[in-house]
Amino acid sequence: MNVTLSLISVMMPTYNNAKYISQAIESIYAQNYSNIEIIVVDDGSTDNTKEIVKRYKDIKYFYTEHKGIPFARNIALENSKGEYIAFLDSDDYWLPNKLNTQMQYFKEHPDCEIVFTKYENFFENEDITKNKIAVFEKNVEKTNNSCLETSVAKRNLFDKCGKFNENLQFGEDSEYVYKISKNNIDIKHVINKKFYMRRLHGNNISFKRNTGLMKDFLKSFSDTLRQRLE
Repeated sequence: MNVTLSLISVMMPTYNNAKYISQAIESIYAQNYSNIEIIVVDDGSTDNTKEIVKRYKDIKYFYTEHKGIPFARNIALENSKGEYIAFLDSDDYWLPNKLNTQMQYFKEHPDCEIVFTKYENFFENEDITKNKIAVFEKNVEKTNNSCLETSVAKRNLFDKCGKFNENLQFGEDSEYVYKISKNNIDIKHVINKKFYMRRLHGNNISFKRNTGLMKDFLKSFSDTLRQRLE
């Protein structure tokens, strides 16, 4: 008996990540979940990202002028058709069985609208360990159970919460989790297993901002979300 699987749209914004994007895409194909559409929104890359993505015939690829990750996320969302939405940044990758585990969780928790997993920030090389913001972000993983990039969410969640804030230069993912919680959507659904690998390589968007501002921003959101989770 064939069971129809719900379509999952995987949204992947990218900007000059030709070095990493193949690993990200391959980690999607390696999932033991077959009904997936991959949407790559290229935020004005000047490297050979387009050529790499075009090697994969079934990927929806959109190129825009450089307007920032929140804009790219909104383009991906507008062009997605899935009943569920998943996230993967082009310099990161998934571990096996991520999607199947999360979809099984939805079956067991029918009231759940979004489910997160554990994740790991990893340093690409030893030099990154000298970067203060990288060290700070590495430690955030110990307390952050609601990292948007790890999540799979039902489409109706985005109908309730709307678009990503295109006025933000960074932190739009954390801001969106806060928006989710403000809409009285339960963000306590977390699978206690690591499925998302987040690469810290020195060219992360957050690294290019003021270190003190970024630390204050992350601490503020972490404290606010922690209060809502208690």
